[in-house]
Amino acid sequence: MAAGSSHSGSQPAKLTIVRGFALQVNHSEWEELRTAGIVARARMKIDFSSTHRCFLLCAEESGGAIANIGHYCGFLPLAGDPTFFVRPVTLAMPNTVHADVSAASLVSIEMLRYGTTYTLNIFLHWLATSPGLDELPAHRQKLLFSANRGVLSQPLWQDGKTAQVGAYIPAFHRRTGDPLLIPPALHEAVGAITDAVCCVGCRKSHFLALKPIRLPGELSAPSIQTPIPRATVPRAASIEMLPTAQAGKNKKKRDRRRAKQRLARQEATDVALPNCPEAVADQSEVPALQEVTP
Repeated sequence: MAAGSSHSGSQPAKLTIVRGFALQVNHSEWEELRTAGIVARARMKIDFSSTHRCFLLCAEESGGAIANIGHYCGFLPLAGDPTFFVRPVTLAMPNTVHADVSAASLVSIEMLRYGTTYTLNIFLHWLATSPGLDELPAHRQKLLFSANRGVLSQPLWQDGKTAQVGAYIPAFHRRTGDPLLIPPALHEAVGAITDAVCCVGCRKSHFLALKPIRLPGELSAPSIQTPIPRATVPRAASIEMLPTAQAGKNKKKRDRRRAKQRLARQEATDVALPNCPEAVADQSEVPALQEVTP
């Protein structure tokens, strides 16, 4: 999880709030949302993670609905992101925060419902490469889908209408009647948020069980860098590729060990040498005695 704790070296830059992707809600709708106590926080924070040693995007999945209006904002990571973290949250007040989310890149899905009319915004967010820990990386975003005045005639906010979770998606069209097709990779997330803006008195996360999003090439951002795992060197290769300095140290150790062995053998030989003259003298005296005896 992203955390702003201190670490060795220079201190990381202070967190920054990103708000530029939120839906434009008119004054009358905003007043109804405020009166109903519906809080959907379409914003993110850039914070430093001491675990992953990098900056991450931190957000809150939040929102809910009443019978007449609903507003929800959820976040999903990209497939294969090792920095993704999610923590379910349960608060006393419904229609507020349901989960904390953080990752190096996030897809934000925000929807507003008024009656049977729906507005949808989907963005991809990521961070540019940071020049250092004391400077925040730049936030980047890409619009994946945006449409308003979508229609879904089923009153999903009524009791018994949420049996098929994610089965309904609003239909969006241009003014000319041409359909606006949602990318297939985002269908599951749009179905989940459609249920969320119809969940009266919402107290649960609608995105917790969803899979990470795998975007096609035309929707992904080319500058997103996926973490590269550490390369492991085989044992045989590591022996062959020893640095020159290390090889010289090993040779000196071998020479010192051999010198100690030669010195030990020499000392053992010197200890045995004083007994040799006495033995020779004893042998020379025996024949002399034999000669003197008649």
